[in-house]
Amino acid sequence: MQILVTGASGLVGAEAIARLLKAGHTIVALVHSVGNIVTNDGTLLPSRPYTGGRGNPGELLTVKGDLQQDGLGLDAELYRQLQSSVDRVLHSAALTSFGRPEERYEAINVAGTQRMIDFAMKKPGACIPFIYISTMYVCGERPGIFSETAFDRGQSFGSPYEASKFRAESLIRKAQDNGLPTVIVRPAIIVGDSVDGTMRKFDTIYAVYRITTAGLVRTIPGDYGATLDIVPIDWVADGVVAALENFSQAQGRTLHLCSDQPLALREINDVCALFPSFSVPRFVPGHVFHSYGMKGLEKRYYDEVISLYESYFRRQTVFVRDSTRDIFAKAPPAQGKELLHKVFSYAVKVGYFRRTTHEI
Repeated sequence: MQILVTGASGLVGAEAIARLLKAGHTIVALVHSVGNIVTNDGTLLPSRPYTGGRGNPGELLTVKGDLQQDGLGLDAELYRQLQSSVDRVLHSAALTSFGRPEERYEAINVAGTQRMIDFAMKKPGACIPFIYISTMYVCGERPGIFSETAFDRGQSFGSPYEASKFRAESLIRKAQDNGLPTVIVRPAIIVGDSVDGTMRKFDTIYAVYRITTAGLVRTIPGDYGATLDIVPIDWVADGVVAALENFSQAQGRTLHLCSDQPLALREINDVCALFPSFSVPRFVPGHVFHSYGMKGLEKRYYDEVISLYESYFRRQTVFVRDSTRDIFAKAPPAQGKELLHKVFSYAVKVGYFRRTTHEI
């Protein structure tokens, strides 16, 4: 197949591309800026510019475009050729960093997704099968079981990012009702490789634990009944490829890429305690936590980082992936405390986690 991939330089996009190339598929990567596409372990994926038509099996082609522009920022003829030559769309591009203005999430995650839907639905003669990378956290903050079929439960959201992904998924579902063949893939919190924790992009829980294990913020609001669901990047990429290659079976479904062993906050602290250099954070109930009692750097780090992610430490949502196993039966090679220990060990090894507060 010839597959159009957005978000090709991102973590999930690059890993999926590497696997698809190895399987002999042709990849056209829509990139926002010209640059190298590298996998999680730093391997460069050789490429050449896309000039139209179909490429060779196992070849990576790149084309500069922009999800925030009509026509994806492409020349009209190139847009037409791309639209008529691809067999699948993998829409992985998104603004995932927290703390950005809401209009940025709207422009990229929502309006950008609509432009990709328009691209896929206007192919002459037929729609282009479409795989959308959502997030497990469209569940919002409503507790309870969140199944593959669950979506709008009147939930509130912990961040503008989550809200934007919910709105984008709404667009996908509307397009599905209008005839677009789709698969929605919802990963949980993506962390390093299952073998040794290798990770080229540190964010989400990495940012929180970089600060807390260094002792810069010692107390954060959280509920010890809450859990974090972390999954290794290699397994997530395998799941995305399974959705692509088994599209006819997966069509119309939402696939959950979540762990069988979600981590309770106490278990996370247990792993922290295994590292002598770590300061172990203390969780207190949100209704008794007051950040105004913090001073100096602690207040600054809480306001600028911890507060962005604190909703993750109070959620009591149970994710299931029952029907997903029909498409992707493989369990994560490492899960729970075993995976978290590998993740933290790698972050220490490369110097991302440092005990000396001056270096943070």
